[in-house]
Amino acid sequence: MSVGFDLNHDRLAGDSRFAAIASSLSTQSRIDSQESFNRYCREACRLWSEHFSHAPSGTSALFAELLDRVNRRDEGTIQTPWGGVVIVLHEHPRVEKYLVVRKGGYLALEMHEKKDERLEVKEGTGLILSRHVADQPLTVEALAPGDRFHFEPGMEHCLIGTENLLVFERSVDPKGMDQDLVFVYVPDGAVS
Repeated sequence: MSVGFDLNHDRLAGDSRFAAIASSLSTQSRIDSQESFNRYCREACRLWSEHFSHAPSGTSALFAELLDRVNRRDEGTIQTPWGGVVIVLHEHPRVEKYLVVRKGGYLALEMHEKKDERLEVKEGTGLILSRHVADQPLTVEALAPGDRFHFEPGMEHCLIGTENLLVFERSVDPKGMDQDLVFVYVPDGAVS
């Protein structure tokens, strides 16, 4: 059984800096397969790089340090195809961690049955796909430092690192850390 999602690019298009990207992405077919999910995320990263090729991209010392810890596989880290996770607090059911997303990386389109999570963008840029009401399209929004999101159980969401992206997550995860991941579609492992 395949799950399908229409996409709403209105918020992205509402900012003149991202209107051309929104227009191009809106020509993509809906996300209704593993292939279409990965194609959409890769195209979002490609378009971003194309439109912002002359913009300076920098990585802070914190991003570099956290990614280095992930790459060394230090205690409290999880290495992933998109970058990795650095856990700073795990007192069941509370978890606090950094999501360290390399440019071109993206997380799964996922939801949780019981986990409640709050995300705060600490640095970098990217896109977030999310919906708060079933049977509605996924909303596509640009991410910037200071942006905050709250995902209650059952809300689908996905982060795309169009540049290096550092997100802090605070969650209450009753099933145990990373035991309540319901993957709708997953990355193919390639970072563009």
